[in-house]
Amino acid sequence: MISVPEGYILIKEADYLKLKADNENLQKQVLFLMNRILELESKLNKNSGNSSKPPSSDGLKRVIKNNREASGKKQGGQPGHTGNSLKMVDCPDIVLSYNVDGCCSCGEDLAKIPRMEVQRKQVFDLPQKLMEVTEHQLEVKQCICGKVHTAKCEVTNHVQYGSRFKSMMVYLNQYQFIPYGRLQEFSNDCFGISISDGFLAQNNATCFANLAQTEADIKTALLNSEVIHNDETGIRCQSKTQWVHSTSTPKYTHYSIHQKRGIEAMNDIGILNNFEGISVHDRWSSYNQFECTHGLCNAHLLRDLKFLNEEMESIWAGQMKELLVKANNYKKLGIIDETLIESIENQYCKILKNGLAEQPKEILPEKIKRGRKAKSKSVRLLDVFINRSHQILMFIYNNNVPFDNNLAERDLRMVKLKQKISGCFRSENGAKVFCRIRSYISTVRKQGFLVLDSIQLAINNAPVNISLG
Repeated sequence: MISVPEGYILIKEADYLKLKADNENLQKQVLFLMNRILELESKLNKNSGNSSKPPSSDGLKRVIKNNREASGKKQGGQPGHTGNSLKMVDCPDIVLSYNVDGCCSCGEDLAKIPRMEVQRKQVFDLPQKLMEVTEHQLEVKQCICGKVHTAKCEVTNHVQYGSRFKSMMVYLNQYQFIPYGRLQEFSNDCFGISISDGFLAQNNATCFANLAQTEADIKTALLNSEVIHNDETGIRCQSKTQWVHSTSTPKYTHYSIHQKRGIEAMNDIGILNNFEGISVHDRWSSYNQFECTHGLCNAHLLRDLKFLNEEMESIWAGQMKELLVKANNYKKLGIIDETLIESIENQYCKILKNGLAEQPKEILPEKIKRGRKAKSKSVRLLDVFINRSHQILMFIYNNNVPFDNNLAERDLRMVKLKQKISGCFRSENGAKVFCRIRSYISTVRKQGFLVLDSIQLAINNAPVNISLG
């Protein structure tokens, strides 16, 4: 009889091998499930600060840590800041004089004493009557031959609204996003005038029609630019999701709405498929189909790196984030040269090697779903940094290429704001009117023109020449 040591049991070799195989399989399943739990937990930990989720999805209780570094400066105006306080004007509209009356305590009549100085105090306020009515009286004469002659005048109707008032309505509706209903209340309260939906729609339509050539000029200016920014966002139109596409530079902005988000829409808009410069955008795959040079938005990449570093404890992501921020600071200081670029590239490659070595060996259970296993978020982001390194570092190769795509983000923010304030578009034509007028407003504002004056020029069919801005 075989002697078995205390604490051991005697089993058959076949049973031992089966138990060993079952144990190895269970270990694989546990590791697989742990990775799956980590992946699911990471989705719960995503927010607007470490992913592309919108801020509205963060909720009210969660504290979001942004990517800004503390400057150490106190809040408020900094030393040397000139400020923008209210200043006196040289030619006020109304002047009220106040004289010194009465007698001094010594008994002298103050009215007889000559003036020493005049103290000036000015009050900026709205006049009681905001609407000004101008009557045009046309002289009529009859010649001795019987023919009647009437003086010429630009006013065509007996009673009509002026271009300034029409421009104000377009300004408030298309720039300040005040809906028709509230705009009618505003007109009645402030001007004492009751206006209709048709009047407001007609003003927008007139402005839209008169800006056709201006929109074409904006597209031409963008095509001739060295660097453009591209982005798109969804918006509700005719009870379904459509897409507003934005193309912009520091001087020009173009919006266009389309039922599609991808390459079909971009081809129909006609900018990217004819552009030969550098397009800065996010990693939306449709942009890569065009033959222009591409630059990626590093603000998006920083959020992804932050998520990997903080939520998944990825060391390489933290190192890459630090390198990109440092390279951007070098550019701001204006000290980027060939030697520094080579140093950044070497650190970049070293971090990627460390990242590849950091990835755990993938162990799968015996029974898994058919098809290709999805890569982890860390591996997918590594692939982006490996395969698109030139696009990521484009901002240090070309001084005119910015670090991020924030210009396009800021321009599109107005579209989302419009939807939050005024709601969706009931018709496709209304969306097209908004995009064209908003393109004009954004462009003239970037070029330093007053928006209300610019809209009045458009209403009068003489819009601002944006090519001279």
